[in-house]
Amino acid sequence: MHFKSRRNLIQSGALIACLPSLAFSQPNSPEFGSTIPWSQVKLLNDEVLKSSQLKGQVLVIYFWASWCPFCAQQSPEIEKLFVKHQSKGLYVLGVSVDKDLSAAKIYLQKNRYNFPSTWLDPQLQSELKKPTGVPVVMVYDKSGLLVQYEKGQMFAEDVQALSRWI
Repeated sequence: MHFKSRRNLIQSGALIACLPSLAFSQPNSPEFGSTIPWSQVKLLNDEVLKSSQLKGQVLVIYFWASWCPFCAQQSPEIEKLFVKHQSKGLYVLGVSVDKDLSAAKIYLQKNRYNFPSTWLDPQLQSELKKPTGVPVVMVYDKSGLLVQYEKGQMFAEDVQALSRWI
């Protein structure tokens, strides 16, 4: 109970501190109920992922960067979510916003992350809008509709709670 109260205080304080920036970031935020905005992406392992392959699965899109300290804390939780629930119908797609493709590949390899990732190149950016900051998590339900959008670092238990959409 004490932890929950502290968390609410932190979230309230963070929200108040971010109000000016939230006002400017809303145009880049996707609309709830919108569909997966791309038809296919090239993964960093050179495989191609088609959105049609994800029918009936929950899709978690995780925007991250190798230089982001908040991503460094959240990425291990995303990896745990992926490993624990991939066989149950949850697909995680990491999207690196790094300017340098090699930095993204090195980061994943160094940290032994296995969740599939792509790089937000100019072509993909025309379909999947770059967020104003990272980390960002978007969740699409089994019917392919956006049901959750989280901007900023999530608590470990909140990342694990994304499995509720399965």
